[in-house]
Amino acid sequence: MRAGAALAMLAALSACQPRAPLPARHGIVSIDYCADQMLLGLVPRKRIRAVSFEAASDSAFAAPRAAGLPRLRPQLEDIAMLRPAVVVRSYGGSAKLDRQLEATGIRVVQLGYAGTLADVRNQMLQAGEALGAGPRAAALVKAFDTEVAAARRGGGHAGTALYITPGDVTTGPGSLVAEVIAAAGFTPYRTRPGWGSLPIEAMVRRPPDLVFRAFFDSARYRQDYWTASRHPVVAEATRHARDVEVPGGWLSCGNWLTGHAVKALADARRDMR
Repeated sequence: MRAGAALAMLAALSACQPRAPLPARHGIVSIDYCADQMLLGLVPRKRIRAVSFEAASDSAFAAPRAAGLPRLRPQLEDIAMLRPAVVVRSYGGSAKLDRQLEATGIRVVQLGYAGTLADVRNQMLQAGEALGAGPRAAALVKAFDTEVAAARRGGGHAGTALYITPGDVTTGPGSLVAEVIAAAGFTPYRTRPGWGSLPIEAMVRRPPDLVFRAFFDSARYRQDYWTASRHPVVAEATRHARDVEVPGGWLSCGNWLTGHAVKALADARRDMR
């Protein structure tokens, strides 16, 4: 009884002792693939505390720039333990994560969905302002505008461009990919709006002029070999088409990298003349 009372008294006294102040919050972290791109592209490395585990999936951009940086999961406990001042997120974490982070004093920069080329440039400027990287964002927007304008100066149309992914998905009007294709002077092969499967039968009757491939560089999106994109019929239907492949990271998130995809298609178009 006496021992128990002594322990209880000790616990009570310990609770009354002043606690050491927590270290101040500092730096910025990103918690998903698109947030990684934005943070690594806009902010100096010395301000970055950590990036997400998805950074390794972006072999063309994020992975080399994130080498040596800590990796973070989009979970409240892991983020709070690191004590960043700012969290950049696109889709990572639960729906209530932003409210939870802000309740602990962490500012959240939420990236939106860029469905058009206009959205792309606006999101870059907004993110730059929110992250204290306005001049860097402005410079990237200027380069993006230059690439898109140069592509559009060609005039006219160079034929149809069929977008192909490892998952056998393609797209038509109403998508950012379709805007990229149109900006480079091509017409999307798929005429129906939105996303859908590869139109193999149509491809046999009406082969595309150009095949536009993306995401074949990333293990995150790579499917097995039993896919329509590797089917002999598809190979024959696209045998005479110009083939352009870009890193998936150029089309994933809607930022300055999207301009590189426009330029790649425009360069191919010039070579086809």
